[in-house]
Amino acid sequence: YGELQLGPYAESDMGSSVKLPLQKKIAALVDVMRESGVTAKDAVLSLPLSDSFVTVISLAAKQDEDISPRVHVEARKYIPVPITDVALEWTEIEQQKGASALSREVLVAAIQNTSLADMKTILDSIQMTSRPSEIEIFSSLRAITKESDTSVAIIDVGASISKLYIAEAGFLQRIHRVQAGGMHATSAIAKHLSVSFEEAENIKRNYTSNGANADVVKKAITTTFDRAFQEFKRVINQYEIRRGVPITRIVFTGGTVSFHDFSTYCAYQFDREIEITNPFTKVAYPAFMEDTLASIAPVFAVALGAALRPYEQ
Repeated sequence: YGELQLGPYAESDMGSSVKLPLQKKIAALVDVMRESGVTAKDAVLSLPLSDSFVTVISLAAKQDEDISPRVHVEARKYIPVPITDVALEWTEIEQQKGASALSREVLVAAIQNTSLADMKTILDSIQMTSRPSEIEIFSSLRAITKESDTSVAIIDVGASISKLYIAEAGFLQRIHRVQAGGMHATSAIAKHLSVSFEEAENIKRNYTSNGANADVVKKAITTTFDRAFQEFKRVINQYEIRRGVPITRIVFTGGTVSFHDFSTYCAYQFDREIEITNPFTKVAYPAFMEDTLASIAPVFAVALGAALRPYEQ
């Protein structure tokens, strides 16, 4: 496994959210593969949600009606680019008992053709054979969901955006995004302490509850995520009422959740038990690596979920 910060590749600060040009992406991938000693020749690439579009749409249709033509027509209303510019896939969501016989829900996923072309270029550049690519949501679901799950809410806390996924029996049902992430907390720390972004990022990463600047860091975290998490809580509650089933697990993933005391803060915000993901429990590893893998696990949910794709039955 391997991880590196992309900020320096964009001549930006460590911890900042950047969008790299294609050749910089290739350079970063080559570097992390070299440093981590990768020998595999097959690859599954997980595309960021920003390069794709995922939503659930409702159709008024009888259960025996062919809805394929209508899905493509309806999708045009939701996808913000011409339908010819994306690769479109869809699947129908199983209805709950008691749902209207004339209402059907469809999960629609679209990936920009330019993003798919970039992925092929990246793999060709590092001379790896491409397995089918997928959107990061589905990689996360594979890494985090369990066979015993009836329903699960996954909250991915990223650098600039936090995302909520709700799934039942492993199938995505809802998605919600909020502009709130780790870099916003870092910016707040930098402003309050009058230090550089990189120094503020180091202060945040080295935070302890009784350390220097603890109050400033804690306030930056709560100020950044209070509104976002309250919005996620509202979406979860509305979903439970509408579907008539409780969310059995709320699982947090993403780099920011490794922050000291973050799990305690999340449990308080959602007023229920939460989990910090450890997708490495789905694979075998040497016992001496357990502590290390547990500490980095939230960062690797998407990558590990993508790596598990070829082993699906």
